Formats: sequence, structure tokens, C-alpha cells
Amino acid sequence: MLAAVYHGRHDIRVQEWPAPPNPPAGWVTVAIAYCGICGTDIDEYLHGPVVIPTTTHPLTGAKAPLVLGHEGAGVVVAAGAGAGIDPGTRVGLENSVGCGQCAACLSGNRQLCPQYAVIGLMMDGALAETVNVPASMCAELPPSLPDEAGALAESLAVAVRAVRRAGSVAGVDVHVFGAGTIGLMAAQVARSSGAHSVTLRDLSAARLGRAAAMGFEVAPPSPDGGRAPVVFECTGTAAGLADSLSATARSGTTVVLGVHDRPREIDLVALLLDERVIRASLSHAMNDDYIPAIELLRRGKVDFESLITDRVPLQGAVDRGFDPLVADPESHLKVLIDCRQ
Repeated sequence: MLAAVYHGRHDIRVQEWPAPPNPPAGWVTVAIAYCGICGTDIDEYLHGPVVIPTTTHPLTGAKAPLVLGHEGAGVVVAAGAGAGIDPGTRVGLENSVGCGQCAACLSGNRQLCPQYAVIGLMMDGALAETVNVPASMCAELPPSLPDEAGALAESLAVAVRAVRRAGSVAGVDVHVFGAGTIGLMAAQVARSSGAHSVTLRDLSAARLGRAAAMGFEVAPPSPDGGRAPVVFECTGTAAGLADSLSATARSGTTVVLGVHDRPREIDLVALLLDERVIRASLSHAMNDDYIPAIELLRRGKVDFESLITDRVPLQGAVDRGFDPLVADPESHLKVLIDCRQ
């Protein structure tokens, strides 16, 4: 089969790759319709391997080279014994696996499992014609939901969790730092959750223009942009974190969901004097975040089409997908790879 395979930094190859075997008990084979390129994939392309293992992963047994892609949706074409999902079922892939035995896994939060693994990073992923995954990773897509929306459900689940971690946003002003895909999704979830106002803050005029076109207030990240009781930090940068903390009102909450590549300094005195709260939000859980994300999409509460800036065939995943995202990040949000072509 054709797949986008990670071999190392600046080395992703669209190549022939062994098709997955018949799925074992509890697993299914999914023919992928669409898979999104994530910022994590870009980090691996430019700076990796970061989380992609170069020695055998303790849970999955995988290591590079491996197939990328953790934002997939498609149709089940084969099912192992006891999988509980019939072939022909359209599914979105929540993307994570855990040991199944630790406290995190037993509470439904396998993203906090010490052996946590994600398809496309710690095992073969969805930037391929087909992939084998545990049935527990699959959520059925409503008939009315396009495959493209199914591929965006994973990113949206990240935003759903972040808004949950903030506590209630109903009736309050919300600021979101970083008007990329995750930031715009967090803004839409906050709006659908009853926020009084949602302001996107970013250095990029192009991204702020896109946010304004989606009906959001916009402002620069500078201090004159004001403060809010709830702030989401979606940039993953030192400046973005500092600006987010400064923009959080007294007794307010800053939710950090941007992925930072190094330790950051925080002014604990200012935090203490304002009695502010910092909360981290990692990935998502199936029942609490991923399935609600699909429901938001089904109800039309999220404008997913405005987040898709290109659709390209699998054969062009590198030169028409990864490379344009690297060369001109301000012009792109989500690039979807059509794995059927």
C-alpha cells in the first residue's frame, strides 16, 4: 500500500509500505479517507525525532521508520474477533492507546498513561491507505458528517478538553492566544459553550483576518489587548505563554494547551498576588472529549470548512502538504490528505 513514512528529520517518503495484516482480536482495519497534518507532524519533520521512538516503544514495539498520521477518519474494512464494529462502519480515530491497567486508563484518561502511545507517532498511523487500530480507538461517525469533518474531530477534541479544563466559560469573556487550527477550534468551542465574548490574539494579520471572518473579536497579543477571566494559550511559544499569563485577569484561569519544546519561566509572585490559576490540558479522552467533539460537528456548532486550507492526494503529501505548511504557515491552517487517491 502507499503511505507517508517518517525516516528522520527532513525525511518523509511517500512509498510502498507493507499493508497491515488481518486485525487481531479487538482490532479493526480502517481504510482511511482523510488524514490531517498536525503541528506535531511538522515538528517531527523539522526537528525530530522528538516523540517518535528510535528504540522499541515499550507498549507498541514500534520505532522509526513508521507511518505518520494521527488525525484520521475512514471506513472499517475488516474486524477481529470481539471488535464490536462491523465492516462498512464509518469511524473517526481518537488515536491513543494505553496499557489498560493503570489508574489513568481505568478512569478513561489513557492520554495520561505512563505508556501512552499515539498512532502515527509511536505506531503506524493514518497517512496511509489502511491502518490497524484497536476498536476502542474508533468512534462511529454520523451519516450526515463528511469524512473531512471526521478527520478534524481529533483536533477539535483537544479544544473540547481545554475548554472543560477551564471550568465553566458561560457568560465570561475569553481570550485565545494563537489563531491557528487549535486556537480557532478552542474559540469555537468556547463560543458554543456560552462565552460572553471570544477574542483571538495573534501577531499574524492574516490569521486575525481569518478569525474576524469567522465572527470573532481580534486583538494583538500586546498588553493593550486587555485581560480576561479565561485565557487559552495555544501558541507553544515563550512569548505566547508570557502574554497569555499577563492577559489573565485577577483570580482568572490560564489553560495551556500549546505544546512547548523547552522549560519556561513563570513569575510566581505575579501569579500569587493575582491569585490566578494555570491549568494544563493534554490531548483528549474518548468519552469526555472526542465523542462530544463529533456531536459538536454533527450539530453544526463548528465551522470546519473554514479551517481546511487544502486537500491533497496521498502521493503529494510531502511536496503539496508538509512543505507548503513549512514554507508559508500563515496561509495555511489544516491540510487534509486524501488517502484514497
